Amino acid sequence: MVRLRARAHRLKLDRALAAGADPSDSPPLAARAAQLVDPSTRTRIAACLEQFAFTANRPPSRVKTLPLRDAVRPNQQALLELARALRREQPTYARGIAMLHMVLSDGTGPAYTDPSGERLARQLELAAQGLSGRAPQIASS
Repeated sequence: MVRLRARAHRLKLDRALAAGADPSDSPPLAARAAQLVDPSTRTRIAACLEQFAFTANRPPSRVKTLPLRDAVRPNQQALLELARALRREQPTYARGIAMLHMVLSDGTGPAYTDPSGERLARQLELAAQGLSGRAPQIASS
């Protein structure tokens, strides 16, 4: 039941994990963290990151919302490297995977709203830090 609840509330739980919530704080957070680090989820997110990276080379779509090509183009290499990191058989942390899921699914995030790609680059950098277990270093403005 907890796993089903975690799946149903995955976006809310992903936001909490991406923000640094401890998975041991609640059973739903723990269940979602376990789902994120599962090899099948990692592979699925890696495939989505690769598709995302190549949207910069595709024509605009009238059917679905794609990320901004000008945001993705300068970040293609980082997206592909993060996909490779998810495919490696090494430990990764749920926080970073949650951050990457947010990059892919948050239509109000920088991939969809930042024409320069600079905020997307920063978000990807924070996700890479989160994948490795380092606390993302958020620069103060």
